[in-house]
Amino acid sequence: MDKHAAMTMLVAKRRAEADGRYHQLHQYDDGSWDFDFVVPWTKSACRLDADLMIIGQDWASEDYLRRNNDAIMRARRALTGQDAHLATNQNLKRLLAQHFGLSFSETYATDVLVFIKPGGMSSSVPIRDLNYCALTYTLPQLDIVKPRMALCLGAKTFNSVRTALGLEPLRLRDACIPSAPTRVDATELYGVPHTGSWGTKNAGGLQAVELIWADLGRHFRTLGTGTAIDPVDRS
Repeated sequence: MDKHAAMTMLVAKRRAEADGRYHQLHQYDDGSWDFDFVVPWTKSACRLDADLMIIGQDWASEDYLRRNNDAIMRARRALTGQDAHLATNQNLKRLLAQHFGLSFSETYATDVLVFIKPGGMSSSVPIRDLNYCALTYTLPQLDIVKPRMALCLGAKTFNSVRTALGLEPLRLRDACIPSAPTRVDATELYGVPHTGSWGTKNAGGLQAVELIWADLGRHFRTLGTGTAIDPVDRS
C-alpha cells in the first residue's frame, strides 16, 4: 500500500471515532476543520517523504475556536489548518529555520490527540487518551512517513509515544539528548520543550531551548552520513 492510501485509511479511522467526551472534527462547526488529514495542522506540513516529523499534543480547544471565530480567522485557518499568529507556531517555524534549515512546509506535522478538546487551550488532556491516540494514530503515521527524526513538543506528547512503544517515560531533559535517542524503527524520536511561552519558561528560558534545538539540528544533518556529534555541555 502506498503512503497516500495508508494515510487515507487512517483518516477514515479517525472519522469513525465516537468518543463522546471529545468533539469530533467531522462533526464540529459543520466539519469546517475536517480536512483530508489525521489532524488539521498537517494541512500546512504534509510531506509524506519528509525527513523531519513534528508531533504536537493537540490542535485546538472548543473555547479557543468559539472565541476566535471571525470571518478572517476562519478563512485563514481553513486555508492552512492553523492560526499562524500563535506564539507556538511562530516560535516553531523560527527554530526550524534557524537550526534545521527547514520551513514548516518541508516537514510532516501532526498532533497526538485527534479530537478537539473541551475547555480552554491550556486544558489538560488525560494521559490515557494521549496514550490511546499515540498508539492508534501517531505510531501509524511514523510508520507511513518514516522520517529520519521526529520531534515531540512537550513531555506529555513525547511520553505518550514512548508509552505506545511499550517504554517507560523519560524526563524532558533526557529526551532531547542526541546521543541517546528513542528509536521507532529507523526514526530517532526526541522530546523538546513545547514552543509556547510556558514551554520555554519551564525549560529554563530561550537560551536553554536554543541549545536543545542547536544540538538536534546539528545531529539531524549527520543522520545517514555515519558522522557522530558531541552535544553541547548544558551543565
